[in-house]
Amino acid sequence: MNQFWTDFFMDESEMTGELNLFGWEHLLLLFCTAAAAALLFCYRDRLRGWRHREIPRFVLAALLFLNMAVFYGVFVVKGTYDWHIHLPLHFCFISGFLFMAVLVSGSRRWFGVVYFFTWAGPLPAMIWPNTPTRFDRYLTYPFFISHHLLLLAGLYCLVALQYRVEKRDIRRAFVWGNAIFGAVFLFNQVFGTNYIMTDQLPDHILQMFPFLQYVNIPILWLELCALAAIAVAYQPVRLLRWLDRDKREFHQNRTTLGEVI
Repeated sequence: MNQFWTDFFMDESEMTGELNLFGWEHLLLLFCTAAAAALLFCYRDRLRGWRHREIPRFVLAALLFLNMAVFYGVFVVKGTYDWHIHLPLHFCFISGFLFMAVLVSGSRRWFGVVYFFTWAGPLPAMIWPNTPTRFDRYLTYPFFISHHLLLLAGLYCLVALQYRVEKRDIRRAFVWGNAIFGAVFLFNQVFGTNYIMTDQLPDHILQMFPFLQYVNIPILWLELCALAAIAVAYQPVRLLRWLDRDKREFHQNRTTLGEVI
């Protein structure tokens, strides 16, 4: 039993060969996230008409905060906390804290920016995780909450609460995202850290894509990944507008037909 708990609470430094990249658990998490996103769209009318639809945003904010508290608390209790790697300066964690503020405040203006952050960091990490996706490893669970659930929380606000995202928010998100990226890059240069992987890409990424070793410019690849994720993030916005517009036109046509009859 003691060995089970020792293995369950392994640190990142002990995770050599533990990533389970594209194993069944990794693929299951991706499938469940995609399925949950699809359900949000399918049941959007019921969610919009639900009188308690605002409650989940506070629950999600609390869950995201508790996740971070427990995540860092485990390192403190184990005595393995290291500020060189455990400060909340990874882009997904920064996005999580910013989104907590949006959830609690209900700021629709800043949602348009932070919505893209909930994709730019989490989506690449979900596809190529640097954390074990094994259900017998503790780190899988905070990873799921900080990435998969964060992305779904953004979709909930978009679909159920009808927070708007405009095209101009893409530019705003890119500017603010790069401001954050630049600040963390300077922090890394001063303190010799590697938050947001500005200085060194993970080994498993270099193994999967050997050509990156010949164009080893992490900032370039991070920017490209972020731009791709932002482009993907805008597709649910477009889909939702199309679905809502199509539904409105259907009801208008039916009403017109009824009047004619």
